[in-house]
Amino acid sequence: MEKQTITIYDVAREAGVSMATVSRVVNGNPNVKPATRKKVLEVIDKLDYRPNAVARGLASKKDDHGRGHHPGCH
Repeated sequence: MEKQTITIYDVAREAGVSMATVSRVVNGNPNVKPATRKKVLEVIDKLDYRPNAVARGLASKKDDHGRGHHPGCH
């Protein structure tokens, strides 16, 4: 039986915070209260959460027009 993939939603629900807060913690954003950061990190460890590299790559490749970048398109 395959292990279920843990998502950012699962971490947020378990920690009682928003997905945006989990994202800030994962990305090292300093705008998270220390107690909240600690709680989120504990849940990440408990659930063995690993950020999805494909999803992170897609989220970071948006250009200034809000459309994905397509090589060769102008």
